[in-house]
Order: sequence, then C-alpha cells, then structure tokens
Amino acid sequence: MFTRFTTVLALIIAMVGCGRNDISHTINQYQERIANVLDTPFNAPMPTTTSVSLVYPSKRLLVNVITPPQLDVKQFFALKKCDLNLLIAQRNTPLGRTQPPSVRYLYEREVVESLSRCKVLMPEYSALLDDWLEHKLAALPLAWANLIQTSDETINAFSNNSDFFDSASSTELHTTKSALSYLLDANSQLRTASNSQELESYLSQLSKSHLPAKTWRTQSVIREELNRTTLWLQKQDLHEQCEDGQPSQKIKYLKNVFTLFFIEKIQPIGSELNRVHYALSPIYQKLSAEPNLALSFRQFIDAQGDKGFNAYQQAIKSHVQFWQTLFKQCNMSPTSLNSR
Repeated sequence: MFTRFTTVLALIIAMVGCGRNDISHTINQYQERIANVLDTPFNAPMPTTTSVSLVYPSKRLLVNVITPPQLDVKQFFALKKCDLNLLIAQRNTPLGRTQPPSVRYLYEREVVESLSRCKVLMPEYSALLDDWLEHKLAALPLAWANLIQTSDETINAFSNNSDFFDSASSTELHTTKSALSYLLDANSQLRTASNSQELESYLSQLSKSHLPAKTWRTQSVIREELNRTTLWLQKQDLHEQCEDGQPSQKIKYLKNVFTLFFIEKIQPIGSELNRVHYALSPIYQKLSAEPNLALSFRQFIDAQGDKGFNAYQQAIKSHVQFWQTLFKQCNMSPTSLNSR
C-alpha cells in the first residue's frame, strides 16, 4: 500500500515539474546556478511597478453604445417591401438584444446592405432611407470597434495569462496574422465582411492560439528577470575574479552557466519572439493608431506591442553586454560566448 502511494506521489511531482518547464522556470534556474557558483544568495529586489500578467482594459469602458434610429409603426410595416423589417424584428427579440459583438457587427453590415436595396425598391421613402443609411454608416465603425476590443475571443487573444511562449509554427503565425488582418480590414467600407462562418472561424483560431498574449507575457518575464539579474551581477565585483587578465575557476563556471542557460535556452526563445513580433508588429501599429478604437485599448496594444518589445530587447542587450565586458576583461574570446 505504501509503495503504491509513493509511486503515485512521485508521478504527481513529476507532472508538476513538467508544468514548470517554461521560460520563467528556466530563468529562475539560471539565476540559481549563477548564485550557486558565486556562493551568494540571489536576492535581487522584485520589481514593484510592473507585472508579467497582462491587464486588459475594463470591458465595460470599451463598449460603444449603438442607438437605433426611431421608426413609427407605419414606417416599420412599409419596410416589408424589402424585408428590412425582418432584420429589425430579429434584432428586437430577447436573443437579438444579447448578440455578441461579432453577430452585432454582421447585423449592422447587413442593415446597411439592405438599406441600399430598399432605396431602389421604395423610392417614395428615399428621404427616410437616406437618413437611416447615414445613421447606420456612422454607427458601423462603432460596431467594428466593439468586435475588435470587446469580443471574448479577441480579449483572450490579447490577454490570456495561462501560459508562456517558446516557439510558433509557420501555420500558427500565418493563421494569427491572417485573422488579425481580416479583423482590421473589416473596418474598410471597401470590404464586406458579412460572411458569418468566416468571421467566427477567424475569431476562434485567434482565441485558441492567443499568440499575442503568449509572446507579450514571455517578453515581459524575460525583460523583468534579466534586468534583475544584470543589476544583481553588476554588484558582485566579478572583475576581481580576473586577476592579471586571467579568469578564475568561478568565471569559467559562470561562462558555462551563461552558455547552458542563456545561449542554449533563453536566446532561442528570444529569436522566436523576434520573428513573431516583426510579423505582427505592422498590425499592432495600425490597431494602436486606429481612432475608432478606445484610447485605453490602443494604449494597451502599444504598451505590449512595440514599447514592450523594445524594452525586452534592451534588457537582452544590457545582459549580453555585461557578460561580453566581463569575459573581455578575463581575456576570454568573444567567440567563446557561443561555446561551452
């Protein structure tokens, strides 16, 4: 009985250990190994102003309220000539009043298309239909903004905090880029994004992958932890370990740790982050500059996109420069940074 219990316990521990196989755990191991070599506790202060958790703007503040035009009973029944009254009736059902942003957006586009047809079939109502069409065209960007910033799928794609990033297949990156491009282009009046199945498919793929959120969280943890590590290392007076320009045994051990963890584990993830960012950055830039989207949403995209990426790259650069300077002082060739 005891043997069975210990076996099960060992399996549970193994499963938990596998769950920690992410960039955060890798960097923690890196810090611990450096501290062990130096026989000094890694006690760098934790950041107090930033977090690796993505904090999405309040959904309540992002929702655009779209007010319908006022119609009397006579006008409503007159619209049956072009079936527009059926659309209005569906919208006013209990299910219609709780439409998700994607369905509401498609509804608004369909109303615009129907109004154009009604103008041909009902010339006697041209003034009313023109006013209504103008109202709906003005509201369409608001419905699109709700689609982008308040859909459950896009919120998950931009702010899922469940996992980190290690790599992206060409298919995953292409799918994410295509989905974001489709949603962005849907705001153009030149494109009629009225295919419900296509729209829902893109939203589903975007949510399932949540590639933006994974990459943003990963670049955040790399930035925060490498900055902590670099600042801590700068306080260790390691140049004293290179007497007469010759590396001590500790410096040789540190180079092995640097190679084993940073060069072989952290840097490859960084290369993948770069690849994904450069592919998606043009879309992030367009979203953060789109005036129809809420300011808090645009600031969130900008902070996680280009600004977050630049800060992450600076952390990588500062960390590498520290090691390059130290190894140069110890007369260790730069090429040895990439070898054990």
